[in-house]
Amino acid sequence: MKKIDELTEAFKSRLDAFTIGCDSIEEIELWNKEENGELDVYYLNEYVTTILRLIAADGVITDQEAEYVNLNFGFSYTADELKDIYENCQLVINDSFDERIREDIETLKSVNGKLAEEFKELIRLICEIIAASDNAIAEEEKKELQIIEKALQ
Repeated sequence: MKKIDELTEAFKSRLDAFTIGCDSIEEIELWNKEENGELDVYYLNEYVTTILRLIAADGVITDQEAEYVNLNFGFSYTADELKDIYENCQLVINDSFDERIREDIETLKSVNGKLAEEFKELIRLICEIIAASDNAIAEEEKKELQIIEKALQ
């Protein structure tokens, strides 16, 4: 099995555990589900928007990138569909990205520090997977990875 496939399996397993942790937070009412929506869905959105930023950074979304987005999140998008999604949501995805990620981490820390750390590690892991998916990391993607890593500090 290729390393990227092993990383994908690890990501999916850890994401499942993260989801269970989120459900537990909701059960003990540390997260207002009625007001904020489901905790796991909220953070899943952050994973996906982060990845959309990364794969669109070089202006090209490859079939391989789309394949690994789909494998990791259970989607079935083509590269063209992901490009359309990014273009349609670009302003929202990019608006105050750094600040939003930091706030999301602090919010999660306030209810469960371990879950907040896992959120950051899952962002790093999915970025590693997607960056390696097309066997080439463009300079723009490297810069985006630095921006993402800085936001996670």
